[in-house]
Amino acid sequence: MGGGRDAVEVHRPDGVDVRENSREFLAHHLLLGCVEAQAGQSGYVADRGVVNHRRRTVAEGQRQGWYRRIVADERELIERIAARVGVRGEVVTGVGDDAAVLANGMVMALDMLVDGVHFRRSTHSPSDIGHKALAVNLSDIAAMAADPVAALIGLGIPPDITADGVDEMYRAMEKMAAQYGFTVAGGDITDAPVLTLAVTVTGRIRHGVRPVLRSGARLGDCLVITGALGGSAAGLLILDDPLRGTGLPERDALVGCHLRPTPLLSQGHHLADCGAGALMDISDGLLLDAARMARSSGLRAEIDLDAVPRAPGLDHVAAAVGLEPDLLASTGGEDYALLAAIAPGVTLPRNTVVVGRMIEGAPGVIALRSGRDVTPMHLGWKHGRRLGL
Repeated sequence: MGGGRDAVEVHRPDGVDVRENSREFLAHHLLLGCVEAQAGQSGYVADRGVVNHRRRTVAEGQRQGWYRRIVADERELIERIAARVGVRGEVVTGVGDDAAVLANGMVMALDMLVDGVHFRRSTHSPSDIGHKALAVNLSDIAAMAADPVAALIGLGIPPDITADGVDEMYRAMEKMAAQYGFTVAGGDITDAPVLTLAVTVTGRIRHGVRPVLRSGARLGDCLVITGALGGSAAGLLILDDPLRGTGLPERDALVGCHLRPTPLLSQGHHLADCGAGALMDISDGLLLDAARMARSSGLRAEIDLDAVPRAPGLDHVAAAVGLEPDLLASTGGEDYALLAAIAPGVTLPRNTVVVGRMIEGAPGVIALRSGRDVTPMHLGWKHGRRLGL
């Protein structure tokens, strides 16, 4: 995003101030419901509540109360919503899992992608955006051990999008639909302040297979994941500053992990066939998602950071930004690997790795390095913004 007359400096935890267009910045956060502008702050907030700090940082604006948080975090909001809606009729599982489950074996998942939150048009081509919009939803279908059937696309179009750009997005989505055997069956289109995609995918659980929910983990279960983590987080850091990938042989692979994630549909079936008691995708970081599975199951997840496989090249990128490689891999998010809880002693599918276990204790997660508790304050991506990076 460019600076311009209404630039705002976004102060990141790594100490870097990133200039963004203030109107776009505020639009993203208003869309998420994260902040509410407080108009009338002389010198720093323009008319109609548009943030206009100029040389001030967003962190300072928060301290001064120029805009405030509406929702403490995503989990709190989901719990509030779940407490206000019921489950009835043909719905078996509602709010709180990777997808809703219907009595006829169908599942339904929805994800939103918002420019400036989940992608940036400056670094993502329309084809990348279309691919990612479907891939993240298919990952939820994989986490239910289901097969995709159809997708509906809600498209919010800003004034500067072109017809060619829309064509490119839909070509990428159709390519993915053809690859995985489902149909892009419709949707809706509207004007929007920033490019926004709201994608619903329906899927079907195979006959004779029970739904695998995130709430089915048992005490003593092994926690297993399907492959190396941190590639997307490292790719994002390279996109933020290309110098971080200079001379790195794995640069393109890491960036590709972020731009074009791969949904692991067949792996979801393999894990269900192995008797997984709980299953979910790792969208927001291993530690955060393990904590979600543990809370849903009334247990505590113990993650051994020494056992977590890291994407090749991640250590180089982590060193460039002064982060611990194992924590970057375990909290970075957007890996879309699968996390399963499986009884010990079960023969695991290929390319799966045991990274922890379910133990007694307060529901949540503990991260160990060489047997020592190093659980970070920020476990992963929460409510649309990456924490700890």
